[in-house]
Amino acid sequence: MSGCCIPPSVCGYSFVNPTYWINPVNQNADIDCMLWSNDQMQLCYNCNSCKAGLLGNLKKEWRKINIILIVTLVALIWVYLIGCSAFRNAQTEELFRRYKIGFSFNN
Repeated sequence: MSGCCIPPSVCGYSFVNPTYWINPVNQNADIDCMLWSNDQMQLCYNCNSCKAGLLGNLKKEWRKINIILIVTLVALIWVYLIGCSAFRNAQTEELFRRYKIGFSFNN
């Protein structure tokens, strides 16, 4: 898989070390082949393969975050519903307590 620090595989670059690759004779295979540079400050950050790799990583990371957010949302809704139920139950108990006191037959 190509990325920002690896030239596209269709170009046929020869590996020397992780950031230095030997240019092939024919670079007409892809536009990214012409953009690749062994300069440590540049490499291939303008290449389409770099952009695609970055988008792929972001998509994977956001999918994980979305799952966490959905689980958190469900948990918050559940806590909210329990809180509303407890609040209504407490109000109902108070209402019945007033009626019980008002209708006592102690005479």
